Amino acid sequence: MSDSQINVQGQEAIKTIKELVSHVRTCVMMTALSKRPISTYPMGIQKVDEKGRIFFLSDKDSDKNREITLSNEMQLTISNDSDSEYLSIYGTAEVYRNQTEIDEMYNALANNWFDGKEDPKVTIIRFTPKEGYYWDTKHGKMIQFAGMLVGAITGKPASDGKEGKISV
Repeated sequence: MSDSQINVQGQEAIKTIKELVSHVRTCVMMTALSKRPISTYPMGIQKVDEKGRIFFLSDKDSDKNREITLSNEMQLTISNDSDSEYLSIYGTAEVYRNQTEIDEMYNALANNWFDGKEDPKVTIIRFTPKEGYYWDTKHGKMIQFAGMLVGAITGKPASDGKEGKISV
C-alpha cells in the first residue's frame, strides 16, 4: 500500500463519505446490477445521515423503484471534478414513503417531477453503503497538476492526495 492509500472503516468511512458527498448534489445511481447493461440514473442527493446513508426522492412508478424492489443491490458513483474527489460505493437500497421525511427533503427543484410534496407518487430511496473506493486529491486539479509536473521534472512522485477502500 502506498503512502497515499488510506483505507477507512466504520466511523472514519462514514466521515469520508459525508465529506465527499457534501461537495456535490448529484451522482449516478446503478440498479439491477446483475442485468446488462446495468441501469443507470443521474440522481439528486437529498441528504446524508449520521450513518452515512444517502437519500433520494423518486417516483413510485419509476423503473429504478421497480428494480430496487426486485434486487436491493445498488452502486453509486459520485464525482466532484472541480476538486478531483471521487467515490464509488456499493450497498443496498430500500424504497419507502414517509411524509415527514419527504417534507424535510423536498425542494422547489423536485416540482419538475412531482405535483408538490404531498404528491402520492413521491417516495424515498435510502441507500445504505457497505464498501467502495474513494479518491481525494485534497487540493484540487491545479495543485495536483503542478505536483505532477514537479514529479515529471524531478522523477519523484509528488502526490498530495489520498485514496483507499471504504468499509462501513
